[in-house]
Amino acid sequence: MAEERDTGIVYVVHPAPASVAKGLSNYSGSNKNNPASAAAAVQRSVGRRAWLMTSVTTAAVTAFWPSGIGGDGCGGGGGGGRIWGRPVHAATTAITNPMGPAVDLSTLQEEAYLAYAERRFQDAVDLLTRCIAAEPESARWREMRAEALVDGKNFSAALEDFEAALGLVPGKDLVTRARLLTGRALAYEGLSRWGDALADYRRGLDLAAEAGESLNPYVLNSIGNCLNSLGRWEEAREQYLASAAVFQQARGFRGRNGATTPRLDGAIFASSNAALMRAQLGDTDGAVQEMVRIARRAPGSADMRAALAALYWGQGRRQEAEEMWEFACDVITVGCAKYTDLDWLGRIRRWPPVMVAAMSDFLSLR
Repeated sequence: MAEERDTGIVYVVHPAPASVAKGLSNYSGSNKNNPASAAAAVQRSVGRRAWLMTSVTTAAVTAFWPSGIGGDGCGGGGGGGRIWGRPVHAATTAITNPMGPAVDLSTLQEEAYLAYAERRFQDAVDLLTRCIAAEPESARWREMRAEALVDGKNFSAALEDFEAALGLVPGKDLVTRARLLTGRALAYEGLSRWGDALADYRRGLDLAAEAGESLNPYVLNSIGNCLNSLGRWEEAREQYLASAAVFQQARGFRGRNGATTPRLDGAIFASSNAALMRAQLGDTDGAVQEMVRIARRAPGSADMRAALAALYWGQGRRQEAEEMWEFACDVITVGCAKYTDLDWLGRIRRWPPVMVAAMSDFLSLR
């Protein structure tokens, strides 16, 4: 049995569907290092509406990115298109079970939401199990329980619920099926079944495109993560660039001040992933240039400064490496402690092998 593991990053990104593959291929070759070219290619393939069929891999409903990546450590926003991110209205307040007492679904639902918000995932699972017993033909309760199981890191049980929910949803309900597939992909990621996750993410994007929805940048980033884990770094970089491009174009996201703005935090995170892939592919100078630009755009991010410290050290630029590291550790609120944990760096943050090795050298030789 595969070892269950933490997927770490809340939104994981995956390959583009067949319906947009042609557009994405337009930024291959020399343009693949240029986010502006990627943006232009994606614009030809993507409508204006952002498909918010997103899936969360962390416990907190409001958190998107690991500490130190999204600027202030949380990235903002809500649960996107996740079923936990919107109210679920029970068809009836009370259902009488001939084998037991009446079940008040509204109360159970409210209690489940509270348990989930407080990160009491097993309590949420138990409450939703009672909802499923009352309405066994409802895919919604299965989906909610599956997501609670994912956040509680019970990935195998989550797979069973996602599959059961898919069996209850009509084939013509493309958007719901797409959302369930991306949820199941997240569970596959938790079990390190990258190929299965990749297939589900791609199929989910295909169904969403067939339903008239636009590309989801979070899912593109997740596709990149799967490809990264499979060692397909050039393909992963292309997906990260595509994700950053769609984030840059996206409208309709609510910022903390209530204004509708592009999700620049998402664009920065996806761009950071792309820069890490560039280093893995052997273009250290190009990776450094990208990381410097990203660090300037995201002054509160420790991620790129830690990466620059590692690469500068390898280039013999010792003073610059120390300055970057000290800034990440002492100036940025979230600090640099996690970047000294090489297991976290590779398995959770998903830095590629070259970058993990560079950080290892920096930490051991400085």
